[in-house]
Amino acid sequence: MKSTQRPTARGSMRPYTAYYSVSGWNQIQTDSGRCHDKVLEGNQRAKFAIVGAGFAGAATARRLAELYPGEEIILLDALPAGEGAAGRSSGFMLDRVETKIDARNTGPQADWQTAILQAGLGWLKQTTSGHGIDCDWHDIGHYKTSTTLQGARELDGLLARLDSKGISYRRLSSQDIGDEMGTAHCTNGVWLPNCVLVQPARLIHGLLSTLPEQVKVYTKSPVDRIAMGNPHTLHVGPHEIKADVVILCTNVTLPFFGYGGDRQLTVYTYAGMTPELDDVEMAKLGMGATWGATPVERLGATTRKLTSRRFLFRTGFSYKNELPPAEIGTVLREMYSKHFPQMKNHTFEYSWGGALSMTRNGDPIFGKMARNVYALSACNASGILKMTALGKLLAESIKGVDSALLQDTERFSKPSWIPPEPLRSIGVSFNLSRMKKAMRS
Repeated sequence: MKSTQRPTARGSMRPYTAYYSVSGWNQIQTDSGRCHDKVLEGNQRAKFAIVGAGFAGAATARRLAELYPGEEIILLDALPAGEGAAGRSSGFMLDRVETKIDARNTGPQADWQTAILQAGLGWLKQTTSGHGIDCDWHDIGHYKTSTTLQGARELDGLLARLDSKGISYRRLSSQDIGDEMGTAHCTNGVWLPNCVLVQPARLIHGLLSTLPEQVKVYTKSPVDRIAMGNPHTLHVGPHEIKADVVILCTNVTLPFFGYGGDRQLTVYTYAGMTPELDDVEMAKLGMGATWGATPVERLGATTRKLTSRRFLFRTGFSYKNELPPAEIGTVLREMYSKHFPQMKNHTFEYSWGGALSMTRNGDPIFGKMARNVYALSACNASGILKMTALGKLLAESIKGVDSALLQDTERFSKPSWIPPEPLRSIGVSFNLSRMKKAMRS
């Protein structure tokens, strides 16, 4: 699919997203199963060069290796393994679009989104099982909660949609919420069976370390620029990679390479992870050994009780730029104490931001950008399953392997145009103010 988007000027964009802090998920990842960093050295020649070693890049590389056995594939990332967006998510793999925080689409497009999520889940299950990837996989469903009147109305609307599709759920009483999640701040909640919880850094490390031998993975190797030609030349510091085909799985920094700047924008969300908790503190977070909850409200808190005896709390939002570390910590601690006042303290051993690529209508950027240049971007807060499935489909599109799911993907991957600055910031600020007002209702 040839992109209709016009390349954007590089402006002040950087070739990669630098973060103020490290991912807690990545820090608690044990050495076993870790994809150790290998920096690019010397000039290279390959059939394919994939920029971005997150879930999209890893899936694209794996499928290309299946479709082009024996061909050299280079997978690059500017950051250490697991320190990109893939290692900064909350680890929820929800396989129905109705239960996502942003579930605006209906009809055939919603059916396609669910098909994409379920395809991603199926392929990840097959890959992790086949390669023995230990990523703390828990197929236990998740909670969906609300804390406001507006959220209660949205939750009722969600349940109506689930009823219309015959999808099962269990509505929670106030007593259930307290017993199972340890919080009185949530006023309404349901349990849904359609979710697998994982340790995302362990998952991406496992996926990278089990790629076929023909895939060469280089991390801490940012691409400074790409000179288009036949072949294309990727400049990585003093080194060069010549590749017949370039695939950009760079998410928020896709505009640096001249594509998608008028179709996507960058937002940051924030997470904190506690130190290991003792038995008394763990008991305050509900009866189960592990659970996860996502909010109905767009600015609500995502929470997870972990088998590693830690607690994950995710909330906060900023546009374009990451908040300073001190401000991140303040926001997280204030909201954590509000949701779980019974905890002995509200400190985090790790806190971090994660960048998300968003489009105006929720559609991904997918397909051909120029001659032998392809791109996949705009996870729209559904990174693990969606980007895995889309990465696989992008590889199949390059090879010419057709399917109904690929046809639907090309049909529905039409991100809307976003106005330039300052109109873009004005629109984001307006929507953010509206969401904050709803959170006070």
